[in-house]
Amino acid sequence: MSPYSRQLSPVCRRLWILIALCLILVVGPGTAATSELPSLGENALFNIERETRLGRSVYDRLKANGLIETDPLLDRYITDLGFRLLAGVDNRVRDYRFFIVRDDAVNAFALPGGFIGVNRGLIWQTRTQHQLASVMAHEIAHVRLRHSMDMIDKSRELSNTALATAIAGLLLGSVDSQVGSALLFGGAAGTQQAMVNFTRENEYEADRIGMNLLQSANFDANGMVEFFQIMTKLSGSSGFGNIEYLRTHPLGTNRVAEAKGRVRELRRGSDQVEDFQLFKEYLLYASSDHLSDQGSDFLRALASARKADYARADTLLGDLYQRDSENVWYSIAYAENLEHLRREREAEVVYRDLLEIFPGDYAISMRLLRLLQLTRQNESALAIARRLENQRPEDPQVYFMLSEIYAALKRPALRMMAEAEFHRINGNHRQAIRLYDQVLKSGDADLATESKAREKRLLLLEK
Repeated sequence: MSPYSRQLSPVCRRLWILIALCLILVVGPGTAATSELPSLGENALFNIERETRLGRSVYDRLKANGLIETDPLLDRYITDLGFRLLAGVDNRVRDYRFFIVRDDAVNAFALPGGFIGVNRGLIWQTRTQHQLASVMAHEIAHVRLRHSMDMIDKSRELSNTALATAIAGLLLGSVDSQVGSALLFGGAAGTQQAMVNFTRENEYEADRIGMNLLQSANFDANGMVEFFQIMTKLSGSSGFGNIEYLRTHPLGTNRVAEAKGRVRELRRGSDQVEDFQLFKEYLLYASSDHLSDQGSDFLRALASARKADYARADTLLGDLYQRDSENVWYSIAYAENLEHLRREREAEVVYRDLLEIFPGDYAISMRLLRLLQLTRQNESALAIARRLENQRPEDPQVYFMLSEIYAALKRPALRMMAEAEFHRINGNHRQAIRLYDQVLKSGDADLATESKAREKRLLLLEK
């Protein structure tokens, strides 16, 4: 059984209700039932823009309510895995976003526009990176094939109430099986059957595309079959009587048989990333206040750090680091523990050595940046933050840290400019405009900053 089995809180349940309503409102009750929406495939720019608005509206609410894992190291792993799969997608126009959901239900989902979430509860159940990659490849296929949007298009044949019921049920099903089932299957018998058949058809199609993505990325496509076997086994377990993944991704004997047949036709991938277990252990560390002092040396070290036994963690992590100083998991955990021991200079050396191996890496840079701020090395911190700004010009966290650094360096115009960018990216346009105005009135900004403030201000006013 998963190390976590608790249900989501009432707050999270209410959040999913809001998400469902958000999708319904964005789609529009009148539009959904009457509009003609051409299905133009991967290169349909109009459809892509519409999809992205829908998907981001849900993603932003998940993030704002703390349901998305934000640790840069964990995000780095899931994103790298996703983009490795995307390498096999030709003429890609969507900006995919892969993320871990802080939910212990066994589920994964693809929102319109390429926002793909994997619950940590599902990650607990996978044993290899190939199995996890198979889930992500399947969800990428759903996005490429526009299944979520086609579901909305198909709703032209249904009533407005049925459309709202279907969307809300599919979303709420990942949180509360009883509520989700009642919404999804509470309509007329004809509506129910149409939606179920449509979903089963999608699953076969997404399996076929997903397996091709796995093979192109040199994953073992048998990971999909293995994952199906895990789900089948869990479905018969008393502790997993209601697996949300199986509610949104129906799994029958025919689907499993077809997957096995396709695997036999494909070349077996052989590229195994050994960091998968370290990723799972670090996710466990990030998700729990109480870790068992058993398992691998890495997990025992993390358990010691979680219990504030930093001396024991130092011994274990130091040994792992000496054994493999290029391993990002060992190195970052070791450096973080050095910070707890107030050995900041040693931690800084570890981070800088890692950046020599992985130049510009976001997860490593953010940890070094935070350390430099704590040790008041603000000029050094600024150099790293400016590089991150060039790499990730739409990352609000970078601008938040820039604003703190400029404040420490007593550069008020640049601090206000960074704050304005932070609010602009987060959608608080009124506050962003107010700060752009302050930059222009300050008299402290250089010509480049003033020009940028005017341009950004004008763009927001035109929206």
